[in-house]
Amino acid sequence: MATITIKGAIFALQHRWERAPSYTFYSFDASDEHTVKVCDHEFTVEIPDDFDLRPGLVANLEREKEKLRAAFTARVTEINGQIQSLLAIENKPSEVV
Repeated sequence: MATITIKGAIFALQHRWERAPSYTFYSFDASDEHTVKVCDHEFTVEIPDDFDLRPGLVANLEREKEKLRAAFTARVTEINGQIQSLLAIENKPSEVV
């Protein structure tokens, strides 16, 4: 096992519509108009020697591919509907007097 230490800070986030803040950890400065740094923090974790990030990366790409496929299919369906609407309009030239 490999042991690594992750350094960062605890941040509090609260929007106007929220009753209470939520807290999270970032390894970078996430301060903005809704987020403030509470305190520095670090933690140590053990990473298994056989850890392989490739299956996780492949799963991420598969999810992204499915999102793109769904967006593409929705847009093609929308375009097909527009085409059908245009084809359904009767084309009767008006008489020129």
